Amino acid sequence: MPNNADHPMSETRTSALAVPFLGVLASLQLIDPVVANTALVKASQALEMHGATLALAAGISTLAQAATVLLMGFLGDRLERRRVLMATLLLSIAGDGIALAAPNANLFLLGRALAGIAVGGVLVLSFAAVRCVSRPNRLGKALGVWNLLILAGLIAGSLLGGVLADSSWRLALGLVPLIALLSLPLLPSLLPEMPANPELRADWRGLVSIGGAMVLFLSGVSHAVNGLTSPEFLVPTLSGVVLFGVHGLIEQRRQQPIFPISLYQRGCFSAAIVSGIAFNFAWAVVQLQTSNFWQLVQRYSTGQVALAQLPLLLSAGVGVVVAGRVMRPGRRITQLVAAGMASLVIGLLLFGLVRADSSYSSLGFAMVLVGIGLGLISVPQAALFVQEAPPGSLGSVTAFRTTTGQLGFALGFASSGAMVNGFGFASLRDRMLQLGSTPVQSHQLESLLREALSGGGLSQHSGAASNAIQVMSEAYASGLAGTMVGVAVIVGLLGAIGLLLLVIGHRQQRL
Repeated sequence: MPNNADHPMSETRTSALAVPFLGVLASLQLIDPVVANTALVKASQALEMHGATLALAAGISTLAQAATVLLMGFLGDRLERRRVLMATLLLSIAGDGIALAAPNANLFLLGRALAGIAVGGVLVLSFAAVRCVSRPNRLGKALGVWNLLILAGLIAGSLLGGVLADSSWRLALGLVPLIALLSLPLLPSLLPEMPANPELRADWRGLVSIGGAMVLFLSGVSHAVNGLTSPEFLVPTLSGVVLFGVHGLIEQRRQQPIFPISLYQRGCFSAAIVSGIAFNFAWAVVQLQTSNFWQLVQRYSTGQVALAQLPLLLSAGVGVVVAGRVMRPGRRITQLVAAGMASLVIGLLLFGLVRADSSYSSLGFAMVLVGIGLGLISVPQAALFVQEAPPGSLGSVTAFRTTTGQLGFALGFASSGAMVNGFGFASLRDRMLQLGSTPVQSHQLESLLREALSGGGLSQHSGAASNAIQVMSEAYASGLAGTMVGVAVIVGLLGAIGLLLLVIGHRQQRL
């Protein structure tokens, strides 16, 4: 259980703006990839990035973050969290500064990798800092405010980034460094010095092994759309799984592992992991596939897609506020997670009713339910990581929340694309047979749909007849509907496992 060393502000005053400020800082981890991906279209043209280079540019910040996020948590514990947080803001300015000024692809990739390391560090350090600047009896409310400001920052940052990207991709990449630069002078006045433990020693074998496992696994699942039997998917994914196993063996034999292996035996810690994977899995699927549906099928512009997702984000904010106000240790956490999972699953099932001609309003209730579910889950899930963190390992344990979140998000991102592919192609073949098309024509349409799923638009293929585009639109919508039902089942199973683990965890606490 936490002690006063973990809550340095228990007996001293701190700024009322400390937690909202930490939330704004943490939002940089979400704003940065959104803005960068929006700017990447024009950046790739200017810097002549194609094929594998373009794919690397889209994912290099995530991979760099996955490899270093636990290290950032450790550094916060050992060197003093406020000092390391300032260093990560400076690194963010340098990284995106290099990218926006890059005259070639190599420097762009270097800048984006440094930016990924930086914003990942900002997230995990700000998360751990919430516990340090909050009174123990108000931690739930503080985490609610923190999550709410993350969502608010994401909404404002993504909309502003989209506007800037329309003018200049270099200007758009300057948004995150600007926010970081404005935050630097505020940080010493709003955040106190936090406990540091210079006696901690780095578990380099553990850090390197889990970082390598994350990079390999995420690289592999990003190619799931190519097929689950493709070498691009199988080799790195299986290598990552093996390295996860190696990491476990290393940690079992270490006297000072990244954090105690015994935590995995605690029901509440395992529940935090499972619910975090479910949360990020669902978030990735809904965010990606609704964007694709509106762009590929209903011809929305990038700006319209950003506005269309506002109900999802605003509803998540409502869920966060409710969870922050009512959360208490024990049974209340279980009730919030259960309510969030139920709302999430029902919303996903409603998305399963989508059709090619579905109006935006017909998806509104599904977006609201999914958003509320995500919000209700996020606060207790974050609180579980904080609650289970032993003294001296706060940074490493809370950083692991980001690691599990990346796994869930990557699995949702990749598997949903593969599922839409599978369901959509099956539907496409049936529809084309009904129209009397030849096998060659069906194959050509499959190729067009694959291209669209890889980032194009169904309406961009001037060589395709309007009826063929209509068939592809219907096939994609059919694939999306099947995917959402499948995802609802997966999330429901993960939710049931998480709730069972919570029950076990509460029993362990009473022993």
